[in-house]
Amino acid sequence: MKRAAVLAPGYGGTAEQPILRALASALKTFEIAAQAITFRTRGSRPSKDYASEIEDLRAARDALRGDGYDRVALVGRSFGGRIAAFLAAREPPEALVILGHPISPPKRPRPRDEAALAATACPTLVVQGDRDELGPFVVLERIAANNPRIDLVRIAGAGHDFGARESEAQCEASASS
Repeated sequence: MKRAAVLAPGYGGTAEQPILRALASALKTFEIAAQAITFRTRGSRPSKDYASEIEDLRAARDALRGDGYDRVALVGRSFGGRIAAFLAAREPPEALVILGHPISPPKRPRPRDEAALAATACPTLVVQGDRDELGPFVVLERIAANNPRIDLVRIAGAGHDFGARESEAQCEASASS
């Protein structure tokens, strides 16, 4: 069985985002190939309904499948995790991992994000700082309580960027993929 993961960066990030590079390296130790992507819309506003970003993720997934990988996980950091959840709600992957889900920024609830995550039909891991201002842990707990496929990992003392706890978040993600 050949396993792979598509790694999607946070908003404005690239395939060279440090957490993605570290995650790709860690996945190799588990014999999981990793393909990090850069969204075509980087440097500009996201596309309408995230259509371009979803297509970028889908194309990377399909390319890996075309290369003979029969199990492909979607892994996203922040914005990349949002996009991965949107694609997973439509076309469930073998697994979904989100590192820092910006599901509910202050005074800007995202019901579409909540619905996409709630609809997850594949094994899903959300690694979240318990001080993440963009993704309150309580929101994720509520969603996970109604979907047994979602596992949450709390990174104590970490905000949205994980800070000094980034390697802990990366370790949790690579172990689950």
